[in-house]
Amino acid sequence: MRKLLLVSLIGLFFIFPLALIAMLSLAIEDHPRIDRKVILTPEHIGRAKQIVDAHRYWIHPGTLVAARVTSADADLAANYLAHRLGKGSAQVTLTDREAIIRLSLPVSGTLPGSYVNPYLNLQASVVEAGAIPQLRSVQIGKLSLPDTLTDAIVPQLVRWLRRSPEYRAAFDALHLVRVSQKELSVVYRWEDGFSHEMRASMINEEERERLLRYQTLLAANSKKTGSVISLAELLPPLMRIAAERSSSSDALAENRAVILVVAFHVLGISPERIFPAALTAWPRTAPQDVTLDGRDDFAKHFMVSAAIAAYADTALSDAIGLYKEIEDSRHGSGFSFNDIAADRAGTKFGEQAVASKASARKLQNRILSGLDDGDLMPAWSDLPEFMPEAEFKRRFGGIDAPAYRKMMQKIEQRVAALPLLR
Repeated sequence: MRKLLLVSLIGLFFIFPLALIAMLSLAIEDHPRIDRKVILTPEHIGRAKQIVDAHRYWIHPGTLVAARVTSADADLAANYLAHRLGKGSAQVTLTDREAIIRLSLPVSGTLPGSYVNPYLNLQASVVEAGAIPQLRSVQIGKLSLPDTLTDAIVPQLVRWLRRSPEYRAAFDALHLVRVSQKELSVVYRWEDGFSHEMRASMINEEERERLLRYQTLLAANSKKTGSVISLAELLPPLMRIAAERSSSSDALAENRAVILVVAFHVLGISPERIFPAALTAWPRTAPQDVTLDGRDDFAKHFMVSAAIAAYADTALSDAIGLYKEIEDSRHGSGFSFNDIAADRAGTKFGEQAVASKASARKLQNRILSGLDDGDLMPAWSDLPEFMPEAEFKRRFGGIDAPAYRKMMQKIEQRVAALPLLR
């Protein structure tokens, strides 16, 4: 009896790793089944803004509301998130009462086998079943999961996710999901803003300490430097501390923190509006007009684009910048190519700040060697500005026309020529 038990244990000891390797060989493939670029346009940003604005300004907190997302926008959002969070690609296809999700994510690390370019390819159906749809027909590579196994795993996953305030709030708000060929309809209870707990969970303690360090320094400096300061004067003291700390810390995280703190200051926003104070209150900066090449609007364009690029990506930053100019041409001060130049320079700055450890340290050192406005902002005085929509279309034909592309190429060349951003 003991021999039989011993043989069984030894057998399990060898069988389990072999079974795991077999499952991995079925789940991991050497190519992505979905491989798509992310293309964001001003129209995409505009539609997202309309949904958010409708809920912010027209719907009372605590009421049930329906958000309707077109099939194309659902597909775009899924692909963007896959690219942003996992450097992969996704595709969402809506049919009557069912959404088919396909996802391809690159796999890093050492794997058994001879994979040159390993990918995790997933496919699943989200099928209407009562108020909340169910996950069905899950396939990972060549490995198909029985629906009974999926039904056992999903509740455990939901319980684990609910430990986080933001996921718990999302699950509690969700009331009904309906799928058709044309759109995805989500009914949920709209709340006005984020709870204190949710806002506190947006950053961890290490990130909070990092932001607090630069906010404290910026607050002290703002009380010494007067009511008007150029961005070229504002950045070096903060980047000096970032460079010092990067020798023993994460240079990319230090740069992100500097960019976010400066962006808040340029916009006149206290970090406490976004991240509630913990044990130590956020120090208040003295009011300042921050300028870039003599203009405060350039500083705002530059830093907002830098922050989006540093925390999100350049595609989103570019699309938002162009969307704003199109809106200005319709309802505001007009379309301005010099604002686009500030946006593109800021995007490049944010991209360089977090591209890699070497790129992050290189940018820090270049700023510490001396900085003026011309290092941050390309030549702009000859770029057309304040054009109403009709004039913009008459002169440049729209954002897909040759004249517009030629002007954008000129701006890109000028931004690329900035020594700081090479």
